Amino acid sequence: MLKLGETDPRLIDKLGTLAARVVEDALASGLTWDQAVVALGIAAKAMSARAASQGGAAPEQYALHAEKRLKEGMDRSAAVLKAYLS
Repeated sequence: MLKLGETDPRLIDKLGTLAARVVEDALASGLTWDQAVVALGIAAKAMSARAASQGGAAPEQYALHAEKRLKEGMDRSAAVLKAYLS
């Protein structure tokens, strides 16, 4: 199960739903898993740029934060996706 400490179960559900959609789209894209992972990094950087344009800090700061959060996500269990992908 996705372990996020005291995180609201509704947030966990949203995270699982989005992650499942990303996995399904990546598998259907025709990209290799390696290429799909690169695409996720590009998407994270694009989201960082968008956040920076709305938040006032430098885009580089947002990109560093996104990289940190991506690494945190890699430390989580993907077992929560079983419910969405079955």
